[in-house]
Amino acid sequence: MTIAPGDTRQLSTLSRLGLFGSVDLEQCAGLLAKCTSKTLNPGEMLLYKDQVNHSMFVIVDGHLGMHLHEDASAVVTLNSGDTVGEMSVIGGQPTSAFVIAQSKCKVLEIPENLLWEFVSSDLNFAKNLMKLFVQRMLDLNRMLYQQLHEDTRSKIKAEKDQVTGLYKKEWMKETLPYEMTRCDMRNRALSIMMLKVDRYNNFVQSYGAYTADKIFQAVANAIQIELRGMDMAVKYDDGCLALILIGTDEIQAENVAKRLHNVVNHLVLGDQKLNETFTISIGVAEMAKEDYADLLIARSQAALDRAVNDGGNQTSH
Repeated sequence: MTIAPGDTRQLSTLSRLGLFGSVDLEQCAGLLAKCTSKTLNPGEMLLYKDQVNHSMFVIVDGHLGMHLHEDASAVVTLNSGDTVGEMSVIGGQPTSAFVIAQSKCKVLEIPENLLWEFVSSDLNFAKNLMKLFVQRMLDLNRMLYQQLHEDTRSKIKAEKDQVTGLYKKEWMKETLPYEMTRCDMRNRALSIMMLKVDRYNNFVQSYGAYTADKIFQAVANAIQIELRGMDMAVKYDDGCLALILIGTDEIQAENVAKRLHNVVNHLVLGDQKLNETFTISIGVAEMAKEDYADLLIARSQAALDRAVNDGGNQTSH
């Protein structure tokens, strides 16, 4: 079916669509007569993803869905007046999505050669096409931003412990080699500090795992307040956390440890059932030239074991 010159009903319908707003349709009647009108049934495919496309389609009536996968839900719903296919025509690239009719749908097909004739014959058409193109780019940018935001949130969720908000041990093992290399290249110190809540297992036996986790979380929160923005805190094990201290040598780490002992010793929990004071044992290891990530972690863990075995509530190197 084509749009015949002088078909006032069809021309009136087109004039209400964004692409043809303010366009002299009588003057363009010869070009419109060369365009084809298509009717799609629900579920019928208009465009396949990654296909070569040489036509732009204007939705006269109904709804189309854009799908990244043929059997997935639509990421965008296109309505009357919207266009599809112009990105692949103008950009000369394959289509980026499957376009499927969501309802009975009527579209006007404008082949590539006619599209440029429309642009040449009417300035308002050219302006409208540019506005549609810019809007489509803005929509795509918004979709990409939303997807990036969701991906970032998912990545952070996967990297962090849901109870404490601390990074997980797996994240530390992936990140530490990079941080060590970066500090070595810049001739900066780096220290690993391993901390354990003293009597943590006793808290589990006396008050239960839930309360023990609350104690650990309170200790972890108190410690994080004392850290700089560049320092990184990791939940290393039950009752145990690790700190990556950038630009911190062993002597500076000793001063950090003193502050952390003090803040934990003065920690007060709101739970009236807990008549407890809290202490931590700390092991510190400064990065040496021969160190690699697992060795540095092992040295800090060995230092922590010495602090625990010597009675706890102290720092060992």
